[in-house]
Amino acid sequence: MCKKWIYWASFIVVLSLAFASGAKAADPNLVGWWPLNEGAGDVVLDLSDSGTTGTIQNPTGGLGLDGSVWVEDAERGMVLSFNGVNGTGACVTTGVTIPAMDLTTDFTWMFWCKQDASQGITVATGGNDVILGNRYGGTASPLQFVKFTPTNFEFYNGDNTNFITYPEPMPSSVWVHNATVKDGDKLTYYRDGFEVRSITLTKTVDANPFYMGADGYSGVQEAWCGCLSDVRIYNKAVTRLEILAAMAGVERIDMEVGYALIPPEIDGEADAIWSVASAQSFVPLADPADGSGTWKVLYDAENLYVLVEVTDDSLQNDSAAAWQDDSVEVYFDGGNTKLTTALSGDDHQYTFGWTADDIQGTNIAGYTEGIEQGQVTTATGWCIEIKMPWASLLGDPNAAPEARDLIGIDCYYNDDDDGGDTREGKMLSFSAVEGWNDASQWGTAILAAVPGVVDPNMNGLVARYAFENDVNDSSGNGFNGTIVGNPTFVEGPAGYGMGMEFDGESYVDAGKDAALDLTSALSISIWIRPGTDGSIETAPLSKADATAGWSWQLRYGWFTAKPTTMGFQFNETDGSSAWVFVNQALAVGEWCHIAGTYDGTTLKCYLDGVKRDSVPLAGIVGSASSLLIGSDGWRSDWIGAIDEVAIYNRALSPEEILYLAGYRVETDE
Repeated sequence: MCKKWIYWASFIVVLSLAFASGAKAADPNLVGWWPLNEGAGDVVLDLSDSGTTGTIQNPTGGLGLDGSVWVEDAERGMVLSFNGVNGTGACVTTGVTIPAMDLTTDFTWMFWCKQDASQGITVATGGNDVILGNRYGGTASPLQFVKFTPTNFEFYNGDNTNFITYPEPMPSSVWVHNATVKDGDKLTYYRDGFEVRSITLTKTVDANPFYMGADGYSGVQEAWCGCLSDVRIYNKAVTRLEILAAMAGVERIDMEVGYALIPPEIDGEADAIWSVASAQSFVPLADPADGSGTWKVLYDAENLYVLVEVTDDSLQNDSAAAWQDDSVEVYFDGGNTKLTTALSGDDHQYTFGWTADDIQGTNIAGYTEGIEQGQVTTATGWCIEIKMPWASLLGDPNAAPEARDLIGIDCYYNDDDDGGDTREGKMLSFSAVEGWNDASQWGTAILAAVPGVVDPNMNGLVARYAFENDVNDSSGNGFNGTIVGNPTFVEGPAGYGMGMEFDGESYVDAGKDAALDLTSALSISIWIRPGTDGSIETAPLSKADATAGWSWQLRYGWFTAKPTTMGFQFNETDGSSAWVFVNQALAVGEWCHIAGTYDGTTLKCYLDGVKRDSVPLAGIVGSASSLLIGSDGWRSDWIGAIDEVAIYNRALSPEEILYLAGYRVETDE
């Protein structure tokens, strides 16, 4: 059995015990929490402080045996079902009123559903049916309501301008976790823990009754067909970590461990891949210069990676015991069991001293094979990077983590200021009290999902230049380039055939066709191999001309704060410039992939498939300039190589950017 299903089964047991005891939830922001696991009768308990019991209308209008609303599900245990029949189908009336919402109030809806295959998703056949919410019980003129449907989250006040339409309708025959979070005037929809879409609200909604499975204001109307489990509503905007905690059935998750698409080099330096990891902070000492810092965690199928960056103005290593000197302590609880007993099983404490090569700690005998570390001393302290194989951490050569597994993890820092065998201070992270030998004090982390990789194919492709010994456009749109100067064809990035080398005196002019003048949405993808460190103004790609005007450039230079950092500069419709950067130095002579996307609202920049920067962008100024490969239009021509230039008339997804950056998903097929 997979670990995650053990967690779900434990969650169901916990809910059942809470139901039996009548225990209430600890979160005061819960307006209602209905586990929907009673298994019999026409009552559903509310475990929030409100304690509002719900009533099942038509308890023989479900999908269970003889029309029972109660169904024993293989994944989620006992759940509540609805047959989708108006009038005689099931519906839950909760007695809860969703409060009026203006553009400053916060709210959250959260639930699991498994839609039946018979549920229609078009407007004519049931796309507007009510999974949660209401249609007719709110203000009548203008009509105001909120509801989840198979196709939209509808925040309605006289019109549908404040709807969130799902990119994909609710899938059938699988459990899906849904959450919509209202944070002031921002409304965001999450599916299975991932942010899918957000909008800015312009309307308010009056108070509304809350129903499940149909609108129950006057009988059963707009009835939905499927199963529900663990429905919660809050009078706050929950965080994504709170959504993940609810999904995992735990009270709290402190951090998400990002997936390392590229294993970091264990040298004490923060590679680009560390940007996908969230930073956790130590509780600093009285003087942050004396002791402060952050730590990050990543994982892949083989290893757990930890990066700790410490500010410490006095570094010491003169004791046999590393914890008495300046040292990092990493705590690991493989099953997140939170045992309060002294460390045993897969609960370990690892200690890494400044400038020390050995690994010390508690309960680590036999659990250190393959662990590596790399350190650097910095101007303000030191940095350590650690690789910890799962096989060693878990004591199992076949150990393999799965996305959404939970682990216990924490990090402390020992601070020795004056040498000798006396540590002057210690910095904690998640725990409020010293807990080096008490796993119950450590944080809880969830392993992030492995990023998907999607081939964008020809969808929205405007132009593509593969430089396979020519400068032709392979998109089929005929925007072939013209060579200016004397660039040469060279070997491109691994797996991509040929590329083109530019000498600072040459470029490719792809023409001025109006189809290349994208101002509402676009994506730009390019592989480059810099020939300089950015100290010379040089640009690999632009839509610009010194006399005809410009729309955008990808270039070094011109931006005072980051003169040697590669970035996109866009000419905004408000007269200003918007910049996004790769935010690290690019290695001379090494291929890297850079992409920029604009969805009409936000400009984003990616380096090697990882998002590095984003800024708001109101709109792009169009121009009659050419698309130039290897120049900025002012003859700051590129020094280095270029390959696989592609322009799209839409904002590519992060999964599509990963594909263009060279990542592929391995399958067993």
